Amino acid sequence: MTETVLIFLAGAGGAAAIKLLDNVIQYVLQRRAKKQDNGEREKTELEIQVDSIRQCLMVSMLDRIQYLCRCYIRDGSISIEDRRRLHQMHKGYKAVGGNGDLDDLLAQVEELPLKLD
Repeated sequence: MTETVLIFLAGAGGAAAIKLLDNVIQYVLQRRAKKQDNGEREKTELEIQVDSIRQCLMVSMLDRIQYLCRCYIRDGSISIEDRRRLHQMHKGYKAVGGNGDLDDLLAQVEELPLKLD
């Protein structure tokens, strides 16, 4: 009799473990399907790294452009070459996702008189 009970309990435990595994698999599949329905997908490790590099580049460029603009404003003038380079940096900043944070500062630099080298 105890052998029969033991076999019954082992079978019930195995069935419970299989059902738990089935529920976990179903949950993962439903979650993945929902993301695909929403147009989302999981990013690859490379995509995550590229996004991180882009974010770092954007912040570095923001800081550098702000610094240069403030220096030119403090100096009261800017050379044609420096202004051209500043616009190239700003174009690159916008290309990596930068917003309009620098537009007002660049407008002030545009009003500066040009200095002759």
